[in-house]
Amino acid sequence: MKFDEACIGSGLMEAITVGLYGNNLNCLREYIQNGIDEDAKNIELFFENGDQDFVIKDDGNGMNRTKLISALSIGISEKTEPDIGWRGIGIWSGVPVSKKIVIITKSRNKPILKIEIDNDVIRKEIPLKKPLLDVLTKATTDIEELKPGKDDSLANSHYTIIRLESILHTQKSIFVKKEIKKYLARVIPIPFNEETFLFAPEINKLLKDSNVKFPLVNVTFQGEKIFRFPERSDIFFEKISKKEFKIEGEVVAIGWFITHKENGVLKDPNGGIIFKKKGFTIGDKHLVHKQFEGHYAQWQYGEIHIISNELKEDTARNNFENTSPKLDPFLEDVGAFVGQLHLQNQYQSARVVTKDLARTQKYIEKEDFSSAKEKIKEITGRLAERRSYPGDDSLKEMKSVLDSESTQNKEELTEIKKELVGQTPSLKEAKISHRESTIMSLPKPVRDHIPKTRKKGKLDLQSSLTDSIRDKLKEQTASSSNEIHELTREAFGWDIIKASNKPPLLTIDPTYNNQNQQDSRCRVPQLMSDLLTEFMSA
Repeated sequence: MKFDEACIGSGLMEAITVGLYGNNLNCLREYIQNGIDEDAKNIELFFENGDQDFVIKDDGNGMNRTKLISALSIGISEKTEPDIGWRGIGIWSGVPVSKKIVIITKSRNKPILKIEIDNDVIRKEIPLKKPLLDVLTKATTDIEELKPGKDDSLANSHYTIIRLESILHTQKSIFVKKEIKKYLARVIPIPFNEETFLFAPEINKLLKDSNVKFPLVNVTFQGEKIFRFPERSDIFFEKISKKEFKIEGEVVAIGWFITHKENGVLKDPNGGIIFKKKGFTIGDKHLVHKQFEGHYAQWQYGEIHIISNELKEDTARNNFENTSPKLDPFLEDVGAFVGQLHLQNQYQSARVVTKDLARTQKYIEKEDFSSAKEKIKEITGRLAERRSYPGDDSLKEMKSVLDSESTQNKEELTEIKKELVGQTPSLKEAKISHRESTIMSLPKPVRDHIPKTRKKGKLDLQSSLTDSIRDKLKEQTASSSNEIHELTREAFGWDIIKASNKPPLLTIDPTYNNQNQQDSRCRVPQLMSDLLTEFMSA
């Protein structure tokens, strides 16, 4: 069967833009990728006209007329394997984001070229199911040559500017500064901040020595230089674990991993493991974590860099294409390694107690010696647990780090135990102990009632006794609260108590002269206890 132009509908444009770039910030990745493929070293991103327009400007080689026409082709690319992009559709990725795409480009010793794409025309024509070529011709202007400006006075100047004009209202919640900055730091090939992430030189050397292609580029957003995650190194042990992933003896990927000092999940953006290829992230941390069938808690940050040309990412870079027999065994190997990290975390949880020792010291500083002793008992029990360590060779050096930390923890624990010898309970602890012993000596219905009342704000213990009696009387006599108050007032001669139709139902008579107050307060608990005992035995 022979196909002609009429066989290609405009719906294809919707499929290759909206369908492939569901997270529409991915269009920024596509334009940055195109710049890097043209040897860009510096890329600027910024808003113009408030937040109406978005601009991507690079100092790459730029495009002459022939290259620009080729770039506008759909599904056709002249790029080769060393390049990052090769699908031939990235330049159209801005269609679902804005009303218009404006491309201005210049290559060395060539004129400045400009072309515009009216995205509204594409959106309007798609439902009409017209031939795609007719829609693109209608939506796209002819290539225009511009006169040089001040920045173009040199014949050998070169650059490309992409303008996404009039960001759609539906995209405004995505195209916000915070989200864009986070996206760029997570996805594109940019350097670490070596001032805050001190592992950067060692990791850079590892990637270089392993022949990992990582085209570092300087990227600024709104004038601020963007660095890739993680943001800091002080929360990690000073040991980088390095892992080679091999399939049939061939190294297909290189990974590096650092581990959290504290026994706990690392918060984003400083936690998780991601795939990268040629510097760009594939999927997110969940793509790596889900290769392990168990539950992995992210105590590590790491990158797995794909170096095999056979392992290809899909068009949206959300996953891998299932086109190589090496893919399944590679992903299985990744899952097995994540399982090894899980075992390392369990080992660390039992052996490293730095955080718990710090909490114990705080208890001692507050003279809360009972809590300190309870914490020491808990720590001692954990240190006595036997945990196996994973057998992966790449994690052996990390075991030495954890064991060294554990030895230091045990020495600190010994010193803390010595510090607690002979310590007597503080006044606060004594008061708490007295209160608890008093409560435990009360009848069970009263004890059961006290925790409930204390949740509302540590009520006076005598009030709690009264409340428990009141509730029991109401339950057994089916009387209202005021009826109970009247009965108890008459039965015990509580002249200082009177009934009220509004809360509080018991109030102090303002005419009470405070005489014999101490005797009355002493009698009430005993009378209430006797009354409760009588009801309970009935």
